[in-house]
Amino acid sequence: MKKIGIILLCLLMITGCSSPKSDDNEKSSTDTSSTDSLDNSFYPMVNLGTNLVRENFYQNFHSSQDFQTIGRELQILATEHFSTSDYYMSEGLQLVQTDKDKLLKWSSDPKKYPYSLQPQAGSALENVPKHLMVENIYEQDLYKKSGSDYSLSGMAIALVIDPTGKSEDDSRLADNVIETYSHQIIEKMNNYLQTKKKLKDIPVIIAVYSQNVDSENSYNGRFIYSSYCTQGKLGTISTLDYDTYIFTSDEANNADEATSSQFSVFKNNLKNAATEAVGVIGYGKYRNNSLQSLKIQLTFSVKSYTELIYLVELAADEIDSRFTGFDCYAIVNDQDGLKAVIIKKAGESAQSTLLY
Repeated sequence: MKKIGIILLCLLMITGCSSPKSDDNEKSSTDTSSTDSLDNSFYPMVNLGTNLVRENFYQNFHSSQDFQTIGRELQILATEHFSTSDYYMSEGLQLVQTDKDKLLKWSSDPKKYPYSLQPQAGSALENVPKHLMVENIYEQDLYKKSGSDYSLSGMAIALVIDPTGKSEDDSRLADNVIETYSHQIIEKMNNYLQTKKKLKDIPVIIAVYSQNVDSENSYNGRFIYSSYCTQGKLGTISTLDYDTYIFTSDEANNADEATSSQFSVFKNNLKNAATEAVGVIGYGKYRNNSLQSLKIQLTFSVKSYTELIYLVELAADEIDSRFTGFDCYAIVNDQDGLKAVIIKKAGESAQSTLLY
């Protein structure tokens, strides 16, 4: 009887620890989100779990605009190869800590770390020894849905580099040095994926992101190169043309005189209408010399709610009349904090929401 009891106990333990499908393939509709509140440039999301390396990414970039820019613009790059109507996106779950250790290790032994994306310890770039180039790796996964199952069908990976190579004076490496290095690490990343049985045939877009250099400004981080790799083969490596300009700066005026001129009028009209000081700053995001979106930060000094409403309405009217052909939104603060949001999608009228 004692032996029978032990056998039954073992059977119960085995039954309790097994399931016909893995959690990754058995998700209900409550684990997904739609794009109903956004637009078709966003993916519907599926929650298939959490990657513990997320903490490292947050620590690196939570205090900079890179945190949002890397995540959002990698999604936009992915849409060129993976339709938002056919794919779900999830947090990257394929590259775990052991992968990051192999890829980000700075070592003098290329045989021990053949896929390291860092310059070999003891080598030099521009004749100056550099310590680290790749700051982090950010991953997004693309899934196709069949019934209640999700199958991994694509990946988007950002290799985040420090364009200064950790130089003491924050000076950037020469463009040709960064270009050569970027091409090398894209190829190495693709080669590494081929060593993993689950990923070797998954199509992937691999992009290089040049992180923000704080000594220059707070918004100069951008994607600079990318390659779409399929069937395990390295794709053509393309140069990406992303820029962010602050209005109204000389740099913005040189890049886009027409928008800069309209922004100056917008800014002056608000200042003239206000009783007290008004802060107006614009951030224009460009791709291939075309303005994609304009973010405006407005700060009003007001003494009544009526005054606030007037300035919000005026700002929305001005946005409607001056900025067309691209998404535009304004964050409105007064001396006590956030008070309103104005959103104008390309081709639509501005919509204001007072946070009351």
